[in-house]
Amino acid sequence: STVVLDLEDQVQYEAHRLASPDRIYFDLHDTSLASEVDGKSIDIGDALLGRIRVSQPVSGLSRVVLETKGKPNFSVSLEPNPYRLVVQVRPVGADPKPQVDLFPGAATIEPEKLAIVVPPPSREDLQLRAHLPKMRIVVDAGHGGWDLGTVGKRGLLEKDVVLEIAQRLGKLLESRLGADVILTRNNDNYIPLDARAGVANQSQADLFISVHANYSDLPSARGVETYYTNFFAAPNAKEKDVESGLPDHPKSATTAALSASELHEKIEQSRRLAASVQHSLYGTLSAQNPGLRDRGVKAASYVVLTETAMPGILAEVSFVSSPTDEQKLRSDGYREQIAEALYKGIARYAANSRGVKVASAAK
Repeated sequence: STVVLDLEDQVQYEAHRLASPDRIYFDLHDTSLASEVDGKSIDIGDALLGRIRVSQPVSGLSRVVLETKGKPNFSVSLEPNPYRLVVQVRPVGADPKPQVDLFPGAATIEPEKLAIVVPPPSREDLQLRAHLPKMRIVVDAGHGGWDLGTVGKRGLLEKDVVLEIAQRLGKLLESRLGADVILTRNNDNYIPLDARAGVANQSQADLFISVHANYSDLPSARGVETYYTNFFAAPNAKEKDVESGLPDHPKSATTAALSASELHEKIEQSRRLAASVQHSLYGTLSAQNPGLRDRGVKAASYVVLTETAMPGILAEVSFVSSPTDEQKLRSDGYREQIAEALYKGIARYAANSRGVKVASAAK
């Protein structure tokens, strides 16, 4: 069975599965439903789908629920020209349909791939390491698997770009800071948002860094921005049934809790980390990048930030929707530059937190 949602533009979305009864649902963020489908229930009655329900439980969030039979497998893809979200539901063990060509007729351009090689630590790196306790840092590459993230005009996928940048950043943190680095994903697989926060909480990480690339309706939009949150939601606090009309996230493996003073400390440290990373990103990338904007530090209630108990940020490192940035992001060297900028922002934050003056961390 194939379900197609017609869209006016790209959307950020999440997929979830619930049991008893079995259903799959999709939350489409920053969207509103056309009046003719808001609150609509469609009886299907085939071997895989019983019914489809569409609603707007809260402003800006559209939810599509597929009531399934027999716990089938499913896949989802965001397709352009025109934009639509295509959900394929199939019996367990059935072969998936061939992958849809998102850009028919377009020339395939593969980014130059080089091995991720990190030079040995410099004297300044070793000096910094000597003054810092060993840190555990979770690096989160956004999206993955069926969740493509933003798709560039020439087919570059956000999920691929941020995975490589996260891998490069992880190697830099290990080599130069001597940090214990945990990647939420190290390949092209989908990890639910609350599970990413759960990894950080369970490992009792010192920092959480989520890497994303941006999207805008305007192809001219460019720049970098970094988010933190001034809010904390214990992972089990959002465990509500889908029928309640509120976004829900399955219970995390680890329940985290923060006191008022711990929350204040998390917010302040997250803000300082975001400011350091934003300063480094813009300072590094704008030097040879005319037209790049400093879009600043912003507060937002992203799940990966609100459900993590340690200081954390989400960095939007470029606009995949910008033809200029998309071309740059195809360059292995530019991705390395971004990873270096993220590293320097984190290192400067760590050094300043400990009162350490190190040249390489301040560049």
